[in-house]
Amino acid sequence: MIKRRVQCASIRLGALTLGLLGVVASSEAHAQPAQPVAPAGGTGMGPEASPAPTAAPNPYDPSMQAGGLAPPPPMQEPPLTPVTPPSTTEQRLDDAKKDDSGRGLEFFYLNVEGGFQHVGLTTFSVNEEELTAGLTASSASGAMVGAGLGLRLFVLTLGARARAGFFSDWQLFSLGGELGVHIPIGRLDPHFDLGFGYAALGNVSSAIQGAEDAVRIRGFYGRVGGGLDVYVLPALSIGANVSGELLGMTRPGLSPSELAAVQEDPGSDPEQSRAAALSADGTSYGSSLAITAVIGLHL
Repeated sequence: MIKRRVQCASIRLGALTLGLLGVVASSEAHAQPAQPVAPAGGTGMGPEASPAPTAAPNPYDPSMQAGGLAPPPPMQEPPLTPVTPPSTTEQRLDDAKKDDSGRGLEFFYLNVEGGFQHVGLTTFSVNEEELTAGLTASSASGAMVGAGLGLRLFVLTLGARARAGFFSDWQLFSLGGELGVHIPIGRLDPHFDLGFGYAALGNVSSAIQGAEDAVRIRGFYGRVGGGLDVYVLPALSIGANVSGELLGMTRPGLSPSELAAVQEDPGSDPEQSRAAALSADGTSYGSSLAITAVIGLHL
């Protein structure tokens, strides 16, 4: 009986002890603080762990942001463009600007020339005596002078030119128009010219007395030439020209009264046959070559 009671008391004491232990464990669990979570990057526990992204700093003052609105992000400077060296053509243009005479635009020109001229009145004629009847020289060399003036528009010139050649038996005068093409290269100004106009012989000396005034030789010329001018000043140039001309000359026949005056001259007896040839018209094609120095004024 006593033994049974002791067993019951032991069972009750064990149950009470287990209950007290459960209460104590529960209170300790509620009282323990939560453990902090270690940073993923510092533990090295797994390849999937990555550092947390860092927020970009705000470039504006926080006071500029209100009501959920913010100014636009700042503009970025454009990337620098690499500097390329100038090409050969650009370098030549720069050099030409340095060497340029600085003469600017030109609208008017005036020039004078002087030099040497050779003329053959019958260069392209089969009968050399048809034009002059053999009474005067048909070719000569001597000095010549000339002058030209006109307008210039960029590389084109349009003007007039007059020339006079002085020879032993006669003079050759010409007057006509002229068209030129110029190629400005700094201070240099090469050019090519075309001309056409009126030509005539003056002061013809004849082997027959009285025939000087009777012989009138007139015609036309066609000229091709070229030259080079050097601008020593913006409005002043010096240069040289070479030109060739085709001459088409005619001589009208003498009237009966003019022919009679020639034939009545006592000193013309040896040349009567030639004087008779002057009664018929004469035509001839000749040539001329001129080499001249030029001084020009440009405005």
